[in-house]
Amino acid sequence: MLYALVGYGISNRALCKLLKRMGHEVFVSETRILSEEEKRELCEMNVEYEENGNTERMLSADWIVVSPSVKPDHPIVSNAREKVVTDLDVVLNVRKPAFIIAITGTNGKTTTCGMLAHVLNKLGKKVTVAGNIGNPVANVFDQQLDYLILEISSFQLFWSKNLPVDVGVILNIEPNHLDWHPNFDHYAQSKLKLFTFAEKKFIGEGYLRFVKDERNVHAIPAVHPLGRDRVIFRGQTYPLQKESIMTYQNLQNLSAVITVMDFLGFELNEVLRALEDFDLPPHRMQLVAVINGVRFVNDSKSTSAAATIAALGNYEDGKVILILTGRGKNESYDVLVEQIKRKAKHVLLFGEIASLIAPLLKVSGVPYSVVGNMEEAVIKAFRVADQGDVVLLSPAAASFDLYRNYEERGEHFVRVVQSLKEGI
Repeated sequence: MLYALVGYGISNRALCKLLKRMGHEVFVSETRILSEEEKRELCEMNVEYEENGNTERMLSADWIVVSPSVKPDHPIVSNAREKVVTDLDVVLNVRKPAFIIAITGTNGKTTTCGMLAHVLNKLGKKVTVAGNIGNPVANVFDQQLDYLILEISSFQLFWSKNLPVDVGVILNIEPNHLDWHPNFDHYAQSKLKLFTFAEKKFIGEGYLRFVKDERNVHAIPAVHPLGRDRVIFRGQTYPLQKESIMTYQNLQNLSAVITVMDFLGFELNEVLRALEDFDLPPHRMQLVAVINGVRFVNDSKSTSAAATIAALGNYEDGKVILILTGRGKNESYDVLVEQIKRKAKHVLLFGEIASLIAPLLKVSGVPYSVVGNMEEAVIKAFRVADQGDVVLLSPAAASFDLYRNYEERGEHFVRVVQSLKEGI
């Protein structure tokens, strides 16, 4: 069998090694220039490749495996859709783990997957998270698992053919990645494709409107906080000594975790007890420091307007100094600006998004400043802030104009805040 791998990123690189181990032929087609290390690796595996552009040579393969970055209108791939699959299709249909839980959504995927894996592990199950989280499924091919938790993006779902999913969870569907998807409906339908694969189907409360046939799809009931140490789920009260989970976003993530664990037959008191030592992933509503009564929060992972709207929802009206930065995704910012009007005292803008947001803020009457970089944004934010305010980095945009990824952006914010604290 001949596989053409379009792109040689993390997932296809791992898949290439697995396919060669299984005795298949592989051809790699990459639009960028491959590194010397990658070329040496391919030569050692006896894999032919092309770089600096895709050609129709891939069409001679039995299967074309696309990287998530390959867009729907790719001039060659789009004309060979019957052959196109993802690494998820290839690996999981050769060897399926005992039970697959696939999780998608605009926001909260990584945190929800992490919570679920943490709980299952604490309860004695062998579990791994793979997929869009940066751990390719090819890496777990030989593992004997009780559960595979699959974080899956709209890009992967769009190209996937047949995924053997036992439980499919869609956390939410909000506008995002409209620089990849031609429109919001295309994005939403890619997310909903998960339900064509899954045996059991759950979707976040409030998003059933996207589902045409609701009979086999179950809404995820909301979890509500009760003080700082208890939550209510389906009318029952449960203890939870984990204040960092009591944000708007994480309560949604928790709802999905509890719903899935309840379906799997686990005792919910044990589930919530297991979460009490769960550490949230960084760059997601991460409290960095409190300086003279001003809280600095790193939410660099919020790369869409919807994510920043949710982040702002955690705070009192008029108490936020918001930092927006990055490259937009062809979204509308009207709803975001309405939320900013309610929640923000001042907005700091830098990067490509500044030219998109500044005119909207000017019309709405929200005070704002355009600055040159993260250092200027943090210093200006601290000057504007009063005791009890929060300085929130929640960029509402991708990082790729100024940073390699959202992690680098968040780490820069943390360093600047720490320097500010040391200098006070």
